[in-house]
Amino acid sequence: MSRALITEHELAALRLLAQGRTQVEIARTLRIRPETVGRLLNRARILLRARTLPHAVARGYETGLLGPPPHDHEIEQEEHRPSGPDGPNRGQKPTD
Repeated sequence: MSRALITEHELAALRLLAQGRTQVEIARTLRIRPETVGRLLNRARILLRARTLPHAVARGYETGLLGPPPHDHEIEQEEHRPSGPDGPNRGQKPTD
């Protein structure tokens, strides 16, 4: 897919969709009508040869159009550590 085929507005709407925004939120951000957002996303979906909008987001990442997904560096390591047999607070004193 050639980057020249997709417009900046379509790409902006697709990026916001990839961030989990709704069509109404995208419309507010881009200062356009929600109906226009729907048209932009549908055209982007067609250009990316995707069956659905989530598939269009995936295709956007696959083709490099959207770049790598953002990483949340603010998440603490504790949240990613699996709980042991004694639970997540193993080795810590119980609180009253």
